Amino acid sequence: MARAWAGSALAALAVLAVAVAGFAVRYLADLAALGLGAALNAAVLAAAGWWAFTTRRAWKRRLNLAVGAVAVLAVVADVVVFSLRHVRGVLALLAVVPVWAMAARRALAADERSAASGGMRPGPLPASPWLLVNPWSGGGKAEQVGLADAARRRGVRVRLLEPGDDPRALARAAVGAGADAVGVAGGDGSLGPVAAVALERDVPFVCVPTGTRNHFARDLGLDRGAPLAALDAFGGWERRVDVGMVGDRVFLNNVSLGAYADLVAEPGYRAGKLATAHAVLPARLRGEAPPLAVSFHGPDGRRYSDALVLLVSNNAYELRHPLGLGLRERLDAGLLQVSALWATTGSGLARLAARVRGRGTDATLAQWTATALRVDALAAGLPAGIDGEAAALVPPLEFRLLPRALRVLVPAGLARAGEADARLLGRGTVRRLWAVARDGTGG
Repeated sequence: MARAWAGSALAALAVLAVAVAGFAVRYLADLAALGLGAALNAAVLAAAGWWAFTTRRAWKRRLNLAVGAVAVLAVVADVVVFSLRHVRGVLALLAVVPVWAMAARRALAADERSAASGGMRPGPLPASPWLLVNPWSGGGKAEQVGLADAARRRGVRVRLLEPGDDPRALARAAVGAGADAVGVAGGDGSLGPVAAVALERDVPFVCVPTGTRNHFARDLGLDRGAPLAALDAFGGWERRVDVGMVGDRVFLNNVSLGAYADLVAEPGYRAGKLATAHAVLPARLRGEAPPLAVSFHGPDGRRYSDALVLLVSNNAYELRHPLGLGLRERLDAGLLQVSALWATTGSGLARLAARVRGRGTDATLAQWTATALRVDALAAGLPAGIDGEAAALVPPLEFRLLPRALRVLVPAGLARAGEADARLLGRGTVRRLWAVARDGTGG
């Protein structure tokens, strides 16, 4: 089946390529005008957004918001006018795109499932699974969907997190009482302490997404809108993923130092993210607040300092990924990703947005992969965001990665379909589809 879907996807891609080329040749002048207009309006929107966010004067903020709105409307109007002028060609292209997307997605997902034994295997059926439910995550999503009762019906012991509870101590006590699989229903910040216990006791870990963003669940391939379906993991497949460490603290996503860490440390951040960001970030973006007083070495031996933000991630986030900012295609590549941002002006951020890279360095952004990183600082403690939760770390900070150290259970039908989706528009998609169509494997 994977070979048939791959062949269909390649055929659809060939038709799409020919159609796009013909469309571009026929309407070259109109396309050039549309692209130029979009670029100019994007520049206006970036400048207006910068001034609206950083200015101290309310009238300037309102004026720039109005200018930004006009720029957005101008882009929408240009696209609508272009589409109406060439409606038949646009509809023809739009008809081919979903065929390519569906066939490519199914081919890659089917191939992943057929090759799952290489990276995943049927997990052990837990005799005494345990689940910690954070009732506050995602605005009370767990209670809204009846998650605790659904888990109990599956034979899972459920513990509701209460104020003052230590999730790590609760998980240790559960394993000590016989739990042979532990899980968390919550957001990203809830996962680390229980995952640390799963790691140290070598028991499987289950992630049930009931938070606001659930980045780790997304990168596993879970449907973040269906937390009850994630309970199937307690009888599903096992895969191994990397674990990041900073000192003795576990992180599954990333650790942030600098502006974002200051933001999550604010008491009102959870209740009002936008208002808190506007209260905290403008001074830093205007260059009025002192830069992050840390230093670290890059891959070329160069010593970096005075960054606005330092982000250390468990595996690489694809900043340019077509499916969205900050998506990880791999959770088992065995590498940390280090990103340091120096932009403190509107023009600097605009240049960064115009040339976001997956690798490399420039005056605004430095980004590379490593197996370890040491961060030095003169301060006695550094505010940090660990998987989006506020923390205080004592320097020097020693970052390292534990390759494939965590045993994670996922629903059996999931296999790696989520990762196949992530690669749908990636650079290696066509090559992999060709391999699947040719001999049934994308390996």
